[in-house]
Parts: sequence; C-alpha cells; structure tokens
Amino acid sequence: MVVTSQLKYDQKNVRKYHYFLLLSLIQKHKKISRSQLAELTRMSNTTVGKIVKELIQDELVIESGQEKGEVGRKAIFLEINPHGAYIIGIEIDVVSVQIALVSLNGTVLTKRQFKSEEKGKPEVVLDKVASEISLLLEETDPKYDEKIIAIGLTMAGLVTWPEGKALMVPQFQWNEVEIKEYLQSRLMYDVYVDNHVRSILLAESLFGTIKNYKDAVCIHVGSGVGGAVMINGEISRGTCNTLGEIGHITMEPNGQLCDCGRLGCLQTFICSSELEKYAQVPIEEIFIAYDKEEEWSKNLIDRAKKYLGITIANVICMYNPEVVLLAGPMIEDYPILLEDIEQITDEHMWKPLKRTFKLAHSTIGKDSGVIGASALVLNEFLRQSRIE
Repeated sequence: MVVTSQLKYDQKNVRKYHYFLLLSLIQKHKKISRSQLAELTRMSNTTVGKIVKELIQDELVIESGQEKGEVGRKAIFLEINPHGAYIIGIEIDVVSVQIALVSLNGTVLTKRQFKSEEKGKPEVVLDKVASEISLLLEETDPKYDEKIIAIGLTMAGLVTWPEGKALMVPQFQWNEVEIKEYLQSRLMYDVYVDNHVRSILLAESLFGTIKNYKDAVCIHVGSGVGGAVMINGEISRGTCNTLGEIGHITMEPNGQLCDCGRLGCLQTFICSSELEKYAQVPIEEIFIAYDKEEEWSKNLIDRAKKYLGITIANVICMYNPEVVLLAGPMIEDYPILLEDIEQITDEHMWKPLKRTFKLAHSTIGKDSGVIGASALVLNEFLRQSRIE
C-alpha cells in the first residue's frame, strides 16, 4: 500500500512537472509547435498532445496560426494566452508607488499610483498599497480578479528571499520590515518581494531584449547603482540575496563619502544623487551644462563614463556573462552617458575576455518596475517545471 501511494504521488509530480515544462517552453519560444515541443523534451507526440490540450482548456495557451510551407500538413503554433492569467505588480520607489494589473506577456492593462512619502512609516505605506490594490480591482472586470496568480513587489534596498523582508532601505529608512508577511495578512494572494534590479533582469529575460541569453548581468544606474546576475537562466542570489550588488564596491579608498558611510563606493562616481551632491545642482542641469561643453560638467560626466566602463569590464571578469544589460533612469534619460562606452570598456578589459559579450539596453521602458514585479511572479510560477 505504501509503495502504491508513493507511485501515485510520483506520477502526479511527473504530470505537474511536464505540464509546467511545456508551459515554460512555450513562454520562452513565444511561438512553437507540438512537434517541436516533443523534439525538445523527448516526450511522445501523444503525451505532448494531451498536456497541450490541458493547457488550452486551462486557458493558459492558445493556438495561433500555422507554420509556413507547402509540403505536408502544416503545424499549428502555440503561444501563451496573455489573458489566461494576470499578476499584480507593485513598484515602491522614492518618487512614487505604482500598482498595475499585468498580463502574462508583460502588458500593463491598468495602473494606479500615488506619491511616496519620504521616510514614511512602513505600515502606512503598505496599508495604502493594500487599499490601492482593492480600488484597482474594483475598477476592473471581475474576471480579472478570478485569474490573478499572485502579487509581485519590487523596491530598492536589501531584501531577503524568499521571506520578503526589507532588511534595509536607506531611501525610506526602513529596517527589518516584513513586507511579504504584512501584505499577505491584508490581501488574499501570495506575495513575492525582491530587489528591483533582479526583477528588471528577469523581465528583460522573459519579455525583453535578452530573452535568448542564459548568462547575463544587469547594471542599473539611477539614484543609486545596483546589479543582478543570472547564471544558466536562474537569478543568482548569494547567502544574503545580495550577489551582484556592485554599488558599494570600493573604487577609491580615499574617495568621497557615500550615503552608506564609507568612502569611494562605486555609486559615488556614477549615480544621479551623488553627482547632484558633488555639483550642487539638479542632474538635469548637469547634463544641460555638458551639452554646452562647460568644463566642470564635462569632467564630471567623463569621469562617470570612465567608472561605468571600468564597472562593465570588472563584471565581465567576475561573472563571464554572454550579455551585460544596462538599465535605470540615468541610462534611459541621459543616453549621452553611454557615448563611447564600448571603447572605454575595451580599454579596461582583460584581453582574453574582449569580444566575449554583448552590451544591451533595457527595452521595457518606464513601466519596468511593475513589469519586473510581474516577471518575478511569472518566473516562480514557471519554476514548477524545474527540478530542485
């Protein structure tokens, strides 16, 4: 009897594994036929057909067109049904909090936002988040509510995984805040919480410009500098979920004071808040002066370019990725920062690793925070096809 029960349990797990394996492959390839799935998984056409039928019945997959060709029977393509399920994505930022309903293909369907209260108490901010989610759902069709998988939340700072505790968020002066536990007690959904740079890397790998790469590094430059690493398609986290956090690498032991209390951190040379502190003017004025070729601004931005190039060269040595993704407000709003960046990087690159990688730019745009939060949920949903 024990053997029979164990066999039934194993068979159930195998079916579940195959179900999510096919779903994951369909998501990855965007359009793929049943025969191609069978070839990739080495499963029989009959087994693939049965599982695909379940996926279609569950409204997670749809048929979309036929393979081109004149000889023989044309294969029908399969793709993820963007309206088969939905995710609530949340981004908590210094300026505002954004909440969105996101489809399975990363499309923002509807969005709400409210202004961040700097140094606001965690419970006040999180209560407001919960209230705004309720309002967002009230404004949408009830069918969306029934198909929500979970909630994803991203923010800057040190966040534990999978516990979802904000250990330290300097921008808000949050310490040891149980975000996941608090929101799950207020809402009827599972909640996933992670650092915003990791979520952007996930979003670009699922929906964006680096979906064909398994080994990638993201360098995010905004009011701070952050990093994230993906190895063989998985986010690498380290012991404290801080692997790849490069903003506080010491670049100059006798450099300027960082907001972390140490001297010469990487972000003191690149991020907007530190450049503003150094120049005593808003970041917009720094770049206006740069366009006018004012010497003080040229020196400041050229120095930022130099340290960004050194950073790219360093992460290539550390992680040997196929692609380096450059993202964040400084990259998106001030593309001049990337002028000649490949040449600058090449000057500091270890020779054996030259031309072993590609530089890529984020393509998701202004909604990268909420789309990244949804990618966090979708990635965990698809992880059910992976053997731990």
